[in-house]
Amino acid sequence: MELVDIYRIKTFVIPEYVDAVVQGVLSIDDLRVGNYKNVMWQSRDGMEQFVPGEESVPAEGEAGEKTTLTSLRIEFSIPKDEALLRRVIEDGIYPNHPWDEPVIQVSEEREARKQQ
Repeated sequence: MELVDIYRIKTFVIPEYVDAVVQGVLSIDDLRVGNYKNVMWQSRDGMEQFVPGEESVPAEGEAGEKTTLTSLRIEFSIPKDEALLRRVIEDGIYPNHPWDEPVIQVSEEREARKQQ
């Protein structure tokens, strides 16, 4: 067993855009864990809410009005490499996500690897 340093990335997206975001991420990194690739988790049927500001460009809802939508959480890990992290977010998630300011959470963690 080996412990490896990773970035854990989570984002929230409406169902219609899940495939686009997933494919955008996979176009940057194949999300390998041991002998497996494309390793990713999706939590279904959560709810997200927001009130777009006057300067926002909402894909859903209207400025100043509360919007509530079904949303999924997509979660995956990549090696702890800041250049890769920036590419995954800037080239994989941002252009494929419908929101002009998507919530993307990044944490530094360690994962156990049975096989390297």
